[in-house]
Amino acid sequence: MQNYYNQIKNSPVFFGISEEELKAMLECFNARIKTYDDGELIIRQGDLINNIYLVLEGAVNIEKDSYWGRRIIVTQLGVNDNIALAFVASKNIESSIDAVSVGKAKLLLLSYQKCTSMCQNACSKHRLLINNLFEILSKENIELLQKIENISQKTIREKLLTYFSNEARRNKSNIFEIPFNRQDLADYLNIDRSAMSFELSKMQKDGLIKFEKNKFMLKNI
Repeated sequence: MQNYYNQIKNSPVFFGISEEELKAMLECFNARIKTYDDGELIIRQGDLINNIYLVLEGAVNIEKDSYWGRRIIVTQLGVNDNIALAFVASKNIESSIDAVSVGKAKLLLLSYQKCTSMCQNACSKHRLLINNLFEILSKENIELLQKIENISQKTIREKLLTYFSNEARRNKSNIFEIPFNRQDLADYLNIDRSAMSFELSKMQKDGLIKFEKNKFMLKNI
């Protein structure tokens, strides 16, 4: 745990909290680190979630399966991101998503009940922590709206262009890398991989984009 103190202190959950206060809080919140292997389920659809999960290493896909078993990637989370905060904040609401490790991942687990209940050890900063959690929830809602914008476009090209445009804005550059491989990108945008690959080639030929593996450049027309 000690090796991660500086990273945890600068995470969105504990932003503004000193290292000394952090140590007291982690002890109070029953903090523990857990390692997950590639493809291992961290959260399963139907679970009741009692912990806050903070990604320390690796990445996590938030996925959802249809009744017929089709996989949809809702989003991919990286270092310092939180998993399923909306579900843990909604009492007795079962998870409707799977959280799956991408490669080997290390996560910090915190008791949500202890995080949101005033305690005797770190009350001076407890209100700040709760405010941080609200800010994270707000950020997640904004990202969800962006996802809806991406997938609500009518054609494959429009979905790809909207996604790339949003990524360019997020990176403040027309050159950026995306976190998905081709299959994951197709699952994220809810489109067929072969059709998507064909459209990407057409878009490059038409001078809209240039790409190599996961690195993309949006070109001015």
